[in-house]
Amino acid sequence: MNARRLLEINPRTWLSKMGLGTSPLYEMGPAATFAVVVPLGLMAMVGWWATLELPAASVSAQSSKVLAADGQVIATLHGEENRTIVPLSRISKHLTKAVVATEDRGFYEHSGVSVRGIIRAARANFEGKQVVQGGSTITQQYVRNAYPGVGTEKTITRKLRESWLALRVEQHDSKEEILEKYLNLVYFGRGAYGAEAAARTYFKVPASDLTVGQAAYLAGVIRSPERYQIGSSPEEATRIRNQVLNDMVRAGYLTKAQAEAGRAEDLKSQFKPGQSIEVESSRAGFFVEYVRLLLKREFQLTDEQILAGGLQIHTTLDLRMQDAAEAAVSSVLDRPTDPEAALVAMDPHGNVRAMVGGRDVKSIDRARGFNFAVDVNQTGGGRPAGSAFKVFALAALVDEGKSIASSFSGPSTLRIDAPQCRNADGTPWEVSNFGNSSFGTLDVTSATTASVNTIYAQIMESAVTPSAFISMAERTGIYIPQFDAGCALTLGTTDVTPMEMARAYTTFAQRGKRPDPVIVSKITSPTGKVIAERAPNVVQMIDANVADTVNYVLQRNITGGTGTGARISRAAGGKTGTTQNHENAWFAGYTPDLTAVVWMGYAPNPDGTIPLMQNVRGRDVTGGSFPATIWKKFMSEALKGTKESSFVKPKLGGELVHATRFIPDTSGDSTEGTTDESSDEDNDPPPLLPDMFENRSSGSDSSVGDGCGVLRNRSCPVAEPVVEKKSSQSDNDAPLSAEKMAEEIRRSIDAGT
Repeated sequence: MNARRLLEINPRTWLSKMGLGTSPLYEMGPAATFAVVVPLGLMAMVGWWATLELPAASVSAQSSKVLAADGQVIATLHGEENRTIVPLSRISKHLTKAVVATEDRGFYEHSGVSVRGIIRAARANFEGKQVVQGGSTITQQYVRNAYPGVGTEKTITRKLRESWLALRVEQHDSKEEILEKYLNLVYFGRGAYGAEAAARTYFKVPASDLTVGQAAYLAGVIRSPERYQIGSSPEEATRIRNQVLNDMVRAGYLTKAQAEAGRAEDLKSQFKPGQSIEVESSRAGFFVEYVRLLLKREFQLTDEQILAGGLQIHTTLDLRMQDAAEAAVSSVLDRPTDPEAALVAMDPHGNVRAMVGGRDVKSIDRARGFNFAVDVNQTGGGRPAGSAFKVFALAALVDEGKSIASSFSGPSTLRIDAPQCRNADGTPWEVSNFGNSSFGTLDVTSATTASVNTIYAQIMESAVTPSAFISMAERTGIYIPQFDAGCALTLGTTDVTPMEMARAYTTFAQRGKRPDPVIVSKITSPTGKVIAERAPNVVQMIDANVADTVNYVLQRNITGGTGTGARISRAAGGKTGTTQNHENAWFAGYTPDLTAVVWMGYAPNPDGTIPLMQNVRGRDVTGGSFPATIWKKFMSEALKGTKESSFVKPKLGGELVHATRFIPDTSGDSTEGTTDESSDEDNDPPPLLPDMFENRSSGSDSSVGDGCGVLRNRSCPVAEPVVEKKSSQSDNDAPLSAEKMAEEIRRSIDAGT
C-alpha cells in the first residue's frame, strides 16, 4: 500500500479493522480521530522504549516512631508527609478492592497502560479544547508520584513518559507489588501519605482494621482530598463514599447488602482527626516533644531525618509509670487556677522512666510549649530548689570527715559576717528559719529533718565552706555558676531543673554512683540498622559510706521530719524544698530502686515576675504539702508489685563539730532564707529522734571512708572553725538534749499548717 492510498483511508476504517469500531474514538469524526491517532502512533514506540533500563524510584518520606521501653508505640513524628510504609498484608482487603474498583477497574488485566482509558481521556480533552482528563491507571499514578522526572504538566510528552515507565514497572513488579507501593505512596489528605497514615489520621485505627465504609471513603478521597473532607464537607464525604461502594458492587467486590451496610456507617462519628505530631494516646506528650528536641541536639539529626526518615526511636519510658505520674499530677492539681507542676522519675541506671513537664498533661499543644521538667534556656526555665539543696551541704560535711552528731544552736535568725558568706555587696549575710522558729542545740540529723536554715548556715560558715559544697554538688551533676558561690548555696539559690535534681538524688540513692540520664536508648533505620545507641553510664563519684549516711538522714526526714507527707510503705529518703515567699516548692525523694523529683510553681508573668503560692486552696505551699502528696501518689503506684529493696546501713563516725558562738535571736529583722518547711501528714508522726548509733557496735570504725571521699578531684580543704577532734571518742559523748530537740523539731514541723 502506497502513502497516497494510506492517507485516503478513512480513520474509521482503521479503527473498525482494529476492533474499535464501537469505541468512543469511532464516533469522534476524522479531525478528532487524527488528534488521537498521532499520540497512538507515538505509543507504538513504547514497545521499543520498554527495553530500556527502568530508573530508580525516589525514596518516599516515612514517618518515625517513638517507642516506649517495652516497644509500644508512643507517638508518630512526621512533617508534611505523614507516612508509615506497611506490607500489603497489613492493609485491609476492603481498601485494596475499593481503590481498584474506583480508580482502575481493569488493573488486573492491562499491562500498565489502558488504551481505552487514553482514548476516553483524549475525546474529553478534544471536546474541551484542552487537556482535562488523564485516563491514568493505578500503575501510571504510581510512577507519576514515584518518579519525579515524569513531571506533572498536562502534555502528550509527559503522558508518553508516564506510559513508558508504567509499562516498564509492570514488567518489573507483580500486580501485588505495584498495589502495595501505590497504597504506601498516594496522598489521602490531612498530611497523610499512604494507607497506614491515612487510617490512623482519619479514624485512629491501623490500615488492617478499616471497615468497608471507611475503606470506601479513603479510596474516594484520593480523587480530591480537599473537597471530600469529613469535617468541612460531610455531605460530599458521604456522597463519594457511597459512590465508591456502588463501584465495588459493579466490580463484583461487594453484594448490594454489604454496600448498604457500608452506607449505614456514620462517617462523622468515626472521624477522629490526627495531628502533625500524632500521639497514639494522650500519654507522654512532654516526653515525646523532649525526645524530638533531643534527637536534634544530642544526635545531630535534621528535621527531615526525624520527620521523614522512618526511624524507630527506642526510649526508656515506662508507660505504666508515666500513667502514674500523669495521674498523680492531674489528680492533685485539678483546678484551672492551680500552679504548674513537673515530675521526673529515674532508675538506678539513669533511665528516665516518667516525665511530666506541666500540669496540663492531656494537651499536646501545651507539651510543645515550655517543659518545666527539663527546659532551662527560656524564660522561667530552672528554678531555685530551696532546702532540697541542703543535701549537698550534708554530704560535704560527712565527706570532710565530720560527724552528723555534730551540734549547733538554731536561733530564729542569724547574721554571719564571715568573708565567704557575705553578700555580693560585702554586707553580712542574714538568714532566718521558717516562720522565724527558734531551736535549741540540735545535731545535724535533727537540723535536717526540721530543715533549720540557721544551723545549715553555720555548717556552711564553719564546717563545710562554699567550695566544698560546690564540689559535692558538681559530683552529683549539679553545676553552680561562678556568680552563685556564697554560703546561701545551701538554701537552694541556684536555678535547677527536676531532671538535674533527679540525677543528683539518684547518685545518693545508688551509694555515690552518678548515672548519666538516658532518654533515647537506640535509633534504628526502617530496615532495622542501628544508627545510634546509648548504653547506661554510671560512675562512682562519692564515697559509698558518705552516700549511705545521707540516705540514713533523709530516711528520717520522711518518717519524722518535714517530708512525712511523702511517707510510703517501704524504705525511702527525701528532702523538701521551699523558696522565699513560697515562689517554688519541691520534693525530691527516692528508694534504692527509683528516684522521683516533683517541682511546683507558677509560670512567669509577661513582665518576668513569678506569682507566689501564698494562697493556693487557702494555704501557703511548701515542699511538704502538694509536692510531697504528688510524690507519694506516684511512687506508691509506680512501685506497686515490685520487690522492696533496703538501704545499706552506714558506718557512723567522724569528728564532732560544735558551735563556738551563739548569735542572739534577731527575729523581726529582714532576713534572707527559704521558708522550709511544714509537713502535710495528717497522722501522728513516728518518734522524731533517730537513734544515731543504732547501727554501731562498740568496735565500730569512727572514720568515714578516707575522710574526704574516694573520688575527689581536689585536695581536702582546711576547716575554718575550731573543730573538737574526737577520733578516739565515741559519738555518744555528743551534748544532745532529747527532750529539747523533740520539742523544737515538732514545732518546726507543725509550723505553717
